[in-house]
Amino acid sequence: MKKFLQLLAVVVIVAAAAWGVGRVPSTEQSVNESALDRISKAGVLRCAYIVYPPETIKDPNTGKLSGVVVETTEEVARLLGWKVNWVAEVGFQDMFEGFKTGRYDALCSGLYENPPRAKVSLFTIPFNYGATYTFVRTDDTRFDDSLSAINSPDVKIAQIDGEIGQAIADESFPKAGRYSLPNNSDISQVLESVATKKADVAFLQIAPAQGFIEHNPGKLKILRKTPARAFPAPLMALPHGEQDLKAALDAALRALQENGFVERILRKYDANLDSYILVAKPYQTK
Repeated sequence: MKKFLQLLAVVVIVAAAAWGVGRVPSTEQSVNESALDRISKAGVLRCAYIVYPPETIKDPNTGKLSGVVVETTEEVARLLGWKVNWVAEVGFQDMFEGFKTGRYDALCSGLYENPPRAKVSLFTIPFNYGATYTFVRTDDTRFDDSLSAINSPDVKIAQIDGEIGQAIADESFPKAGRYSLPNNSDISQVLESVATKKADVAFLQIAPAQGFIEHNPGKLKILRKTPARAFPAPLMALPHGEQDLKAALDAALRALQENGFVERILRKYDANLDSYILVAKPYQTK
């Protein structure tokens, strides 16, 4: 009897071990669940955003969001059967931090794509290309003949830390000085810095500069009619590894490009497309 009980105990232990190997604990299942599965179950896409008109405009009284990115993101979500929850306002330096804690699923901002940002995030396809121009004081003629004159220690470039103007300065004008503004500064402050002679140059799209120029006539000019740089502007940035979510978002965004929605929204906020370059269609008709 003793030997029988010992044998029975061994059988029970082996069976329990075999059952445990094939079973995944529920906590591990939730950890391994993809963002696409989680969002689809909840029916909600959680977005972080950067206030940067006209991409994202925030009403100071109500907090309501509008703009190119807001309307396009909400239409993308609608096509996928989701709603958007705008959960966090972020700045250019801390915009990816919420990926580490799972605070939000995507940074929905129309953020320009460049290699340093691609190291820490996965981008959807561009929904436009952003045209960035050079702004200087109206009476400053030092750079009229060539942008290369900016690349001098005697010149100061206004920039918000982490914003694309900083990338342009670092890549194309490394010898120039910097007038750096904090991460959460309003984008108009780079223009204010040039107008008040704290800096000499600012790189910015025309659309977000319009308000400042209208309220400060004659102070600034666009240095050249052609953009200083044009960057791909994906609609969203995602955590690395969420390829399934990217594929779904890309499919919805392509549908909005094909049916004309994206161009209509861009022209709604920038009628002449001064700041936006449309993405070329990958085909030709006869």
